[in-house]
Amino acid sequence: MMKFLLIIGAGGFCGAISRYYLSNLFSKWTILSIPTATFIINVLGSLAAGFIYGRNNFTNEQLSFLTIGFLASFTTFSTFNYELLQLNRSNKHIRFFLYGTAMYLTCILAACCGYSWGK
Repeated sequence: MMKFLLIIGAGGFCGAISRYYLSNLFSKWTILSIPTATFIINVLGSLAAGFIYGRNNFTNEQLSFLTIGFLASFTTFSTFNYELLQLNRSNKHIRFFLYGTAMYLTCILAACCGYSWGK
């Protein structure tokens, strides 16, 4: 049990650091005035998750590191929802709808593509 906690913690550390670095890098980009960094990171994470599950040749330790650890801290649903609330509060309802719809559809498509790629 302790071994898995350490593996997950190491993955979480790596995912959080990667997210921080890429968020700073992508925060300079803007597409339709939506929070682009979170969008790109969540799509990349969905693609990676699909690939990992499609590959289906990882050990339990590797899966724990990559999915529960790395990808869980790399991607973020809470930041996405916070950004949606900010758009709604700012009366940017079209951007709110576009961002929410684009995030869900693109992440599902990315996960499916990743899964196919992993197969």
